[in-house]
Amino acid sequence: MWRAIDTLIAKVRAVARGGRSRDFGKTPRENAAPSVARVVVLGLLGSDQERRVLAGLGSDQGWEIQFSDTCTDALAACDAHKVPVILCDRDLPSSDWRHVIQTLASSSRPACVILLSRIVDDSLWEEVIRCGGYDILAKPLSRNEVLRVVKLARSFWDGMMKMPAYSTKRLSSR
Repeated sequence: MWRAIDTLIAKVRAVARGGRSRDFGKTPRENAAPSVARVVVLGLLGSDQERRVLAGLGSDQGWEIQFSDTCTDALAACDAHKVPVILCDRDLPSSDWRHVIQTLASSSRPACVILLSRIVDDSLWEEVIRCGGYDILAKPLSRNEVLRVVKLARSFWDGMMKMPAYSTKRLSSR
């Protein structure tokens, strides 16, 4: 199903760019131009297994993967670099995930913060959104789900950064 949605989105983008898509039968990956900007993903993860999954996926996808052990380190990385996507473990021993998401989402360089949790339900998703987060990924991590959610978050972040309000100041609400 996601392949069909990806294909539809690629077709719409081609038409929106002012032309007809000559490659209607091809998949979005075949239609896509080489990415100019490298995707930076920051992992604030407590598990070595989750770090290995993210590092392996980053290697396969050409993403730049950075890891932080604390919210303070993650915030410093966000301030120093353009970090569009942050994966934050709900079970970090040193911090409350709500505070971490609020801090990272409201930094001077906001990112799409994705919570990693063993429990995923609508009430948790609503709470993540209220805190300024972007989405939730279920633990243990599935490579396909991480890939899908990170790509969507990066796309959202790219669009958000093109908004005039972000070129001059941070939006006051999400």
